[in-house]
Amino acid sequence: MAVRRAGTREASTLTVSQTTLPTTYPWEGSDLDIPSDVQTDSDEPGLPPPLQADAPVRNDSPTFAELGVRDEIVRTLRAVGIERTFAIQELTLPLALAGDDLIGQARTGTGKTLGFGVPLIQRITTGETTLDGTPRALVVVPTRELCLQVTADLTAAGRNLGIRVLSVYGGRPYEPQIKALGRGVDLVVGTPGRLL
Repeated sequence: MAVRRAGTREASTLTVSQTTLPTTYPWEGSDLDIPSDVQTDSDEPGLPPPLQADAPVRNDSPTFAELGVRDEIVRTLRAVGIERTFAIQELTLPLALAGDDLIGQARTGTGKTLGFGVPLIQRITTGETTLDGTPRALVVVPTRELCLQVTADLTAAGRNLGIRVLSVYGGRPYEPQIKALGRGVDLVVGTPGRLL
């Protein structure tokens, strides 16, 4: 782990490499669907299903519960077969749950979304501030496909907490996305072009 200066705060830079990674995306060949509570105006076929537990994980990796993740999130993850953390999650969760800034780098399919998403969900649903439909967090992703995947994963991970996640991306009319924002969301996942 390397520590670098990032503005006025320190950010931890974490790089994880594994040689036993799957060669296909976890959702390829799957017949699972995005949960119905994912807010998107998409009618695109072949969207990735959320939260799949088919990437390799060490038997001695800590569990999400052991790292201090809320029981509501742990139960959701356990229900789909995710109990132990992947390497990137093992490194990032303690830092992110403590509120530290970090930069994580790992290959596709190694658990980065939950590595930042679980602490994000935990932070916005813990404390005195109630979820009133005002967005509490923004996740910026480079592509529409990644936007939909991250939205599905965060919606599923926060399901037992009632968190509302909205995907905002280009190539679709503005109106449905603006209407969804007006109804209230807790977390927005979007692409730069549409967000600007």
